Amino acid sequence: AFSVVSQLLSQCKLDLLDGLVSAEVLQMLKEKISSLSDNHRDALAADLDAIMYTTEGDIRIYYDDDGRKFVSILMRFWYLNGANLPDEVPGETKVFQIVFGDESTKEKRHLLTANYEFQREFTEGAKPDWTITRIEHPRLLE
Repeated sequence: AFSVVSQLLSQCKLDLLDGLVSAEVLQMLKEKISSLSDNHRDALAADLDAIMYTTEGDIRIYYDDDGRKFVSILMRFWYLNGANLPDEVPGETKVFQIVFGDESTKEKRHLLTANYEFQREFTEGAKPDWTITRIEHPRLLE
């Protein structure tokens, strides 16, 4: 899901995120994506084979005021991306760079992070669909 959604974000295909992403997050994305440079937009895309590491950040089970049961899982992703980003991105955060190949054919990649929160209702009779309720690409999508 992370790879698919990040690539759709990169391609500005926000209409295809309807149903995958909460309405609040989709509205925020519409506002922020349009102001990104092409290079920053390219850096949002995480190919499936470029995901280097994933870990869960937070898992919560909670009930709303109507007694409906929800599970929320925050996932953290580290991925390689070849977008043309400056060595230092705004906010003075260092972007790690990895160089592949020898001097004549070297290819520079950035190791980037993203946080996506997935939520699902577990109340009896609820649809078994997960929805993304938070999308963060630090220093890219702020």
